[in-house]
This record gives sequence, C-alpha cells and structure tokens, in this order.
Amino acid sequence: MENDMPIAAENGKKLVLAVEDDAFLASIHKNKMAKEGFEIFVAGNGREALEFLKTRKPDIILLDLIMPVMDGFETLKEIKANPETKDLKVVVLSNLSQEEDKQRVMDMGALDYVVKANVSFREIVEKVKAYIEIK
Repeated sequence: MENDMPIAAENGKKLVLAVEDDAFLASIHKNKMAKEGFEIFVAGNGREALEFLKTRKPDIILLDLIMPVMDGFETLKEIKANPETKDLKVVVLSNLSQEEDKQRVMDMGALDYVVKANVSFREIVEKVKAYIEIK
C-alpha cells in the first residue's frame, strides 16, 4: 500500500511530523517549522502519530519520548517494525539525558537524539534541513 501514501507533502513542501504532548512546545514546533516553509503536523502522543502515518508519509519525524497514551519508545518500535514506515527518518527530541536512553533509541533506529534543554529551535530546524537535505 506504500504507493497510496504521498512521499512529500501535497503542496510540495517537506512534511514534518512532530510528536509532542506539551502544548507550548507543540505550538513552537508548528510556528517555527511553518515559518521555515515546512508543512507541519503535530501529534499529541504516539498513538496519534501512528494513525497519521497510515495516511501520510512525512519527510522526517520529531519524536518526544515521555508522552501519555503511547510513549516515544513504543512509538519508535512500532514505526521501525512496520515495513511501510521502517525507513522514515526519526529524530528523538527529549529531556531525558541518560546515556542509556540515547543508546536505546539509537539501537532502535533513530537517526539522532537531541536533548531539548540543550538546543534552540533554530538548531532543531537546521538539523531537520540537514537530514532531509534542504540547502
């Protein structure tokens, strides 16, 4: 069914899926990414993200780890276990800064692990652009 899902955003913009339960951070993601020319969809938890992935295929996923309903670890596990989504680029954005957490998600297939408290939204946008190769 992979052919049914658009590879890029329907309007030609690159599509970013941000999975973030904090309303304030979700709002910042939406505003900053839209301002940079991305199409952005924000899911409030992993279950919402997986539902979204049934119909759209983002260029990159920004995934929080600590969320209600379904956390980022379980979400990443399901994304990577599904043949239709296993190759999607996932950058984990979390305030968990333990080396074990970082190693766990990297072993699960995350592209990068960013501690939210250590980076600005500008740096996140630059990482997204680099990972989806926007010059």
